[in-house]
Amino acid sequence: MHDIVHELTIEAPPEAVFTAITTADGLASWWTTDATADPELGGTATFGFDDGATRLTMRIDAIDAPELVHWNCTGGPEEWVGTSVAFRIEPSPGGGTVVRFWHGGWEYADGALPRCSFDWAMHLDSLRAYLQTGTGRPHQAAS
Repeated sequence: MHDIVHELTIEAPPEAVFTAITTADGLASWWTTDATADPELGGTATFGFDDGATRLTMRIDAIDAPELVHWNCTGGPEEWVGTSVAFRIEPSPGGGTVVRFWHGGWEYADGALPRCSFDWAMHLDSLRAYLQTGTGRPHQAAS
């Protein structure tokens, strides 16, 4: 199995980062405007892309405020289903928050994985922008 790993520092408190990753409003501010979330253990979050042509469903397998969020992909493109996503959120010694991101369980190193790694890097930078400036760059859902 293959993994995507990213790490970034955000000049915001861990609680704000956690809220941005776990709530529908937070997720819609940096990942995709077509987002729903039931931020509790066993809850689900859904994300729409490409005018609804692509829809991801994530089951929340672990949630520990403000330190950890772990999702398992239960619906979406074939290569995504069965993969897991985790956000580890830690106070940075120099201030702000360190986010350690992992998206694991990819069967193949080619196919969707390289594109998803790039997309995650862009979306995580959008998360940072949202928390530091108030304006993220989420994927825009059809209106």
